[in-house]
Amino acid sequence: MNMKSAHRNAFPNNGRPAQRGAAMVIALVMLLVLTLLATASARMTLLEERMTGNTQDRNVAFQAAEAALRSGELLAQAPVVPVFGGASGGLYKPADPGDEPVWETLNWDNAAAVHADAGLEAVVAALGGATADYIVEQLPRVPTPGESLAADTTVDEATFYRVTARGVGIAGAATVTLQTTFKR
Repeated sequence: MNMKSAHRNAFPNNGRPAQRGAAMVIALVMLLVLTLLATASARMTLLEERMTGNTQDRNVAFQAAEAALRSGELLAQAPVVPVFGGASGGLYKPADPGDEPVWETLNWDNAAAVHADAGLEAVVAALGGATADYIVEQLPRVPTPGESLAADTTVDEATFYRVTARGVGIAGAATVTLQTTFKR
């Protein structure tokens, strides 16, 4: 038998040993791992963008609610206070004892149930399309600390108001409700 022919049969690729494909399998596994890492990174980036957008939307809703709260306080501090007691215009008497508070049962989407003024709408429009509404409740009279309840003593005629403001962000997903109570 000829030595050259035996050598040629053992190494058919010009004298090199036949490859089994292990390098190709390892390269494909590495490519799969890199693809999974890239996909996970893209998902995490997308999640972070959503979180940032939601945080911004909540911040805008908070600013809109704060502007509405200040408008409500100015209304209650006006020299001539409007008449409270109706279910329109956002000016309410408090709920009866045992009932849910007005601000919790109110339909905030009903424009007739909340108070809106042009100044507030202009401020909120500057926030990029957020909305804000408020209501003012005239609370029942409560004796102030140090006040005498004697019949011959004059009574302090302080009136308490609760202003509740609700701001909705630009996307409509974030809602912020703020309240303040003050004595006049």
